[in-house]
Amino acid sequence: MNDFILHLEKNGYVAKSRQRAEYYATDYQNWLNQRNLEIQEATYNDLLNYIGHLQKPTSAGGQGSSKSKINESLRNIRLYYDYLQIPNIAYGVKIRGEQHESMPLFSEAELDKIYQSFTTQSQKGYWRFSDKIILGLIVYQCLDTRDIFRIELTDLNLEKGTVYIPEGIKRKASRTLKLESHQIIPLHDYIQKHREKDTTEKLFSPQCTCLGRLQGQLKDLFKQVKQQAQENEINLIRFNQIRQSRITLWIKQYGLRKTQYMGGFRRVDNVERYRQQDTEDLSEYVNKYHPLQ
Repeated sequence: MNDFILHLEKNGYVAKSRQRAEYYATDYQNWLNQRNLEIQEATYNDLLNYIGHLQKPTSAGGQGSSKSKINESLRNIRLYYDYLQIPNIAYGVKIRGEQHESMPLFSEAELDKIYQSFTTQSQKGYWRFSDKIILGLIVYQCLDTRDIFRIELTDLNLEKGTVYIPEGIKRKASRTLKLESHQIIPLHDYIQKHREKDTTEKLFSPQCTCLGRLQGQLKDLFKQVKQQAQENEINLIRFNQIRQSRITLWIKQYGLRKTQYMGGFRRVDNVERYRQQDTEDLSEYVNKYHPLQ
């Protein structure tokens, strides 16, 4: 298990994430060991039996694991299978019915307003000079934290107006995306005037020398973006709301296959769930805020 944790650390997972992954992977491995099962031999039905085990009430009379806890366990078990480089029987397995806060999706105009109206309040220099650039990559290129973390300076081609996103370890494929015209000059100025040199080959330096530093910046950035968006009467609840909105807009504009490439999805069914979620969230939002009388 120590090699698994070192693998996660090498790939940028912070201490808390590594601890959770170790806990869930160890629990799963112990359950297999109690049944004299090698993980390489475990089947899909074995995994379902393990889920059933998690759902059972405890001997002390406590309730079984919640749906959200089981899904967290499955996410970390998938990481363990990926590390072992064996067929991942946990891939795509998820307990349905997990409760999420209803979040409306944004139009292109609303996404543009979130970006254009944003003014950073950060006091740290390398945050202050990169906050809006990073927000633009989230709004227009639909990047997540690890996408941003992986980008190196050489992945940016300002002459062609493109950015290359290297592949990730969690089923994220590489892709080359077009930059919006208004993103190019700020990126050029950041590289020439504000990017810390000789620290790392990462585009965003020094915050991308460690994933935890970038996560700290994004946490602070979201607080600012959320406050300013709500001042503009945009109901931003979570950062992922922006990503889901962008993917939904891409599906409508480009279709599933091109959205699969642009979003870095290895499987088209991962894109399909965004289209389904769009319909489900809209229905839930309408029922919650505009119920039929």
